[in-house]
Amino acid sequence: MKTILLAIVVTVVTSACVTSNVNSPSTDAGGAGGAPPELWSDHQALPIPVGACGDRAFKVLTTLGYSAVVRNGNYSYGNLNGNRAAVKCAENGGNSFVYFAVAGARKEKVEELRNAIARTF
Repeated sequence: MKTILLAIVVTVVTSACVTSNVNSPSTDAGGAGGAPPELWSDHQALPIPVGACGDRAFKVLTTLGYSAVVRNGNYSYGNLNGNRAAVKCAENGGNSFVYFAVAGARKEKVEELRNAIARTF
C-alpha cells in the first residue's frame, strides 16, 4: 500500500511539471533542453491519527508560503516559485505514514524545499 501511495504522489507531482505533448520538448518543466523535472521525496512515520496528519500537511504547505494549496482528504499539494509539492498521509495502525515530494527545475531548490517540508513536519 505504501508503494502505491508513493507512486500516486510521484505521478501527481510530476504531471504538474511536464506537458502532455509527447514529441515536443517541455517548456514548463524548466530543465535544460526540456529535461524532466528534478524530483525529491521522503517519508516519515508519525504517532498521530491520519486526520491530524492531513491537517498538518495543509498547514505546512501554507506556512511555508506555497500558493494554490489544495486539500483533498488527507492529501495536499501546492506551488512555490515554479515548484510543486505534494504531501500524502496514510493510515498506519492508528498512526500516520506521510509521504512528501517536491518537483521543479533546479536540483538545489527542490532539495531545499523538500528538506523544509520534512523539518516543518
